[in-house]
Amino acid sequence: MNSNRVKEIKKEDKKAFKSFIIIMIISAIAGGILGGMSIYFKDSLSENLTDFIMNILEAITPFASLVLSLLVIITSCIVYKKLTKELKIWNESDEEDMIDKIEEKLSYILLLSSVNLIMGFFFFGVGFALPSDYLDINLDIVKILSFFGGFILCVASSILIQKKFVNLEKEINPMLKGSVYDTKFSEKWIDSCDEAIKMGIYKSSYKAYRAVTNTCLILWLVCVLGYNVWDFGIMPLFIVTTIWLVQTVAYCLESIKNLKKR
Repeated sequence: MNSNRVKEIKKEDKKAFKSFIIIMIISAIAGGILGGMSIYFKDSLSENLTDFIMNILEAITPFASLVLSLLVIITSCIVYKKLTKELKIWNESDEEDMIDKIEEKLSYILLLSSVNLIMGFFFFGVGFALPSDYLDINLDIVKILSFFGGFILCVASSILIQKKFVNLEKEINPMLKGSVYDTKFSEKWIDSCDEAIKMGIYKSSYKAYRAVTNTCLILWLVCVLGYNVWDFGIMPLFIVTTIWLVQTVAYCLESIKNLKKR
C-alpha cells in the first residue's frame, strides 16, 4: 500500500478518535445517570405511567383501527382522484416537474397506507395482549365489531390502496412490472426498474438499515431500563437483539454476495 495513503488513513483515524472519545465519555455519564434514575422511576413513576398508558389503550384500542383506516381511505380517494386528473394533464403537456410532484404524492400515500397497516397489527395485538380487566370487549358487541371489523378493513384497504397507487405508478413508468397480489412483487418490481430508480431504492434501503440499527440501540436501552423499572423480563431484550442480529447479518451476507458477483 502507498505510504502516503497509510499516513492519510492514520490522520483520518486520529481526527475521528477525538470525537469518538468525547462521545464515549458523554455516553458513560448519561448511562450512569439513567441507571441511577431508574431506581427513582421504579419507586415513583412506574405504576402511575403503566396505569396511564393502559387507560389510554383501553379507551382507543377497540376503535383505533376502524377510525384510522377510514381516515386513510378518505384521504387516499381524494388524492387518487386528484392525481388521475393531474396525470391526464401531464400526458397532454409532458411537463417534467409535474410528474415528479405526482410521484411524490404517490409515495406519501403508499407511506400512509403502510403505516396504517402496521398500526392495525399493533392495535390488533394490543387487543389480545391487554389483560381482561383493562380491555373487556367480550361484553360489548359494538367494541367487538369495531375491533375485528377495523382490523379487516385496515388490511383490505391497505392492499387495495397500494394496488391502485402502484398501478398508477406503472401507468407513469410503463417499464415497471409486478402485481401487488403477487408474492414475489418486490423482486419483479426491482428487476423491472431502471438504474436510476434502483439507485434510489438502494440509497433508501441503506438509510432504513441505519435507522433500524439506531432504533434497536435505543430499544435495547429501554429494555435494559425496563427490566428493573417495569419488570419487562428478558423477552423484550431477546426480541430486540434478534431483530438487530437478523438485519445486520442479512445486510452483511448480501454485501458479501454482491462482492462475489463482481
